[in-house]
Amino acid sequence: MKKILVACFYSLIVLSCNNPSSQLKKESDSKNKGFVLKGSLKTAISDKVYLSKIVKNGLQPTDSVKIENNNFVFSGVVDYPERFALTFENSSAAVILIIENTNFEIFIDPNQLNEVVIKGSALNAKLDEYKLASKNIFKKIDYLFPKFQKARLENDVKKLDEVGNELKKIETEFTDFSFNFVKTNSDSYVAAMILSDQLKSTTIDTIRIRNAYKLLSKEVKKSPDAQLIATALSLR
Repeated sequence: MKKILVACFYSLIVLSCNNPSSQLKKESDSKNKGFVLKGSLKTAISDKVYLSKIVKNGLQPTDSVKIENNNFVFSGVVDYPERFALTFENSSAAVILIIENTNFEIFIDPNQLNEVVIKGSALNAKLDEYKLASKNIFKKIDYLFPKFQKARLENDVKKLDEVGNELKKIETEFTDFSFNFVKTNSDSYVAAMILSDQLKSTTIDTIRIRNAYKLLSKEVKKSPDAQLIATALSLR
């Protein structure tokens, strides 16, 4: 039960990205200032790293480079900031991050993939702020799990219902927090990413999503995540 809930939570905040958008461009193909992503690995994990877009049915590779002395560099241009994944040849390791047109760095410990450090990217810092607060909310599941196990072993229907109600309260707290985060960060592309994730919720509150979408800035509404919302809810 606990593993399922936590897995669903992580899939919501980092992997729900079903938006058809343009391929990664090389900097020479655009007049826009591009990005340079410098990566460092604490220990060796592979000889090659891939930068992939997150799409509905998996990852769509957009670029790859060789890893030399545990370092790698990606460069290019994105039309709008979006979530990508770094994956490694002959490894199941994956790291989610936002690619935006800026110069930034990522430090990865293959043994602690949930604790990567990203410097020089305001959007990744904002996403980390959201993820940290979200994790703190879902930590409340930890104390419920022993209660659930005990109630299940004793076949105590009443206690199971009580645990279920407490889980719903945690889910509601997380949802409320997410919408409030969108409201207070309506001029950030991260807000559109978080809001588009709400379309993947088990219960989709279309009215609330519509109202939150209206708060997004004009520029943010042009992003792929915001366009996904507009298409899904016929807001064009």
